[in-house]
Amino acid sequence: MSLIGFVAGFVMFGAVLYLPLFQQSVQGASATNSGLLLLPMLLSMMVVSLVAGRVTTSTGKYKAFPIAGGALMTAGLFLLSTMDTGTSRLVSGIWMAVLGAGMGFLMQITMLVAQNSVEMKDMGVASSSTTLFRTLGSSFGVAIMGALFTSRVQDEMAARGGSELTARTAQLDAASLAKLPAQLREAYQHAVASGTHGAFLLAAAVAVLAFVLAFFVKEVALRGAGPDTAKEPADGGAAKVSEKV
Repeated sequence: MSLIGFVAGFVMFGAVLYLPLFQQSVQGASATNSGLLLLPMLLSMMVVSLVAGRVTTSTGKYKAFPIAGGALMTAGLFLLSTMDTGTSRLVSGIWMAVLGAGMGFLMQITMLVAQNSVEMKDMGVASSSTTLFRTLGSSFGVAIMGALFTSRVQDEMAARGGSELTARTAQLDAASLAKLPAQLREAYQHAVASGTHGAFLLAAAVAVLAFVLAFFVKEVALRGAGPDTAKEPADGGAAKVSEKV
């Protein structure tokens, strides 16, 4: 589960960093609005996480959630990798919601499974290990996706506009981008879309690893959950009464 947590951290922090950049550069959103446009992903992640937690608590079963999470996360990242200069905010929002659902199935379940798979005395070690791998994943995700994104953007700008375009678009926000000549602005937007494509395609390939690893998760009976747990006190009490009689 630590490796699955690594992949979840890789994907989540990479997406949170590069989606707003795409929205500002290509879709023309302001810095504030680009953060708000992440709400479909964040709300989907929160709702799915809550539902998965409730179902796991009531049934004691959880293996299906990492599998579903890996599948949805891979699908969402692949869909986001297809974004271009013509992608609307509605479409990208739907694809972000798919990604958020996948992460919602994984983020809390990975911690729960890690804690449930060890003895009580080792629970702190399991929790810290899962958090460490998730943090490492986020660091690697931002670094690797950033390197690929920057490389693709620079190559595309050099191919479309040469050194002039590279120099004029080195530091741009949405307001400055709107003031560029149409030809330069279009070239820059295509460059950012190309960089986003490469970054999210890489993340989708990494997410496949989480999907495959989820099939090897060993489902251990969840402590303090499931329908049988609620019946134990009553059964135990009946047994004690019988013994006294």
